[in-house]
Amino acid sequence: MISKKGSAIPFVHNVTEKRLKEDLDLFRQKALELGAAGAEIIRADQLVVDERVRLKCLIPRCLRAGETPNCPPNTPDLDLVRKAIARYSRGLLIKTHVEPMSDFIPGNSKDKSGTDRSLLFHQKTANIVYEIERLAYKHGYSLAMGLGGGSCKDYLCHGLICQFKDSGRCRFPLRARPAMEALGIDVFDIIGKAGWSAYPLVDDPAEIPCATSVGLVLIN
Repeated sequence: MISKKGSAIPFVHNVTEKRLKEDLDLFRQKALELGAAGAEIIRADQLVVDERVRLKCLIPRCLRAGETPNCPPNTPDLDLVRKAIARYSRGLLIKTHVEPMSDFIPGNSKDKSGTDRSLLFHQKTANIVYEIERLAYKHGYSLAMGLGGGSCKDYLCHGLICQFKDSGRCRFPLRARPAMEALGIDVFDIIGKAGWSAYPLVDDPAEIPCATSVGLVLIN
């Protein structure tokens, strides 16, 4: 812990509901300023951790399963996740809309240089989650924890081999983090509780309103 004179905010202990609400409203507004299409304050006890969500990373097997320390089966035990979430009070649920929709339909995602744009699907959400987690920490919430969507290997390393798995040294140790679903959190359940909608990316893109990426920052 670092202490200094000036405008620094000390770590909070037994935060009041008034202070918590004010700070959460600030974090929500900042997320929107950073480009989030939506940001909703939720109670941590609204989050559902479901073994079936974890299994969906493996059945049918996701192309990224096991390729990073943040993807199943390398992620924490779900009982540990449940116990940790139960210690949190609130969370800020964040979504971004990914456009153009056609970039993220299988077989139609490479640009003229051959770069696969679909690897960047969750990058904007991940950047906002990182900034809000950092802002919360600066406001004294020492245990604020951000979770992204999708594989960090895609939006940080653009599909390159995971350096941590190869050498034990992550390229982006402060930004790499597991997706909500990698920890067994039912994303579709919580976005429904937030009043948002999600659509399967398997149909004609003209029939889908938008592609959505979702992240979360838990606040102690």
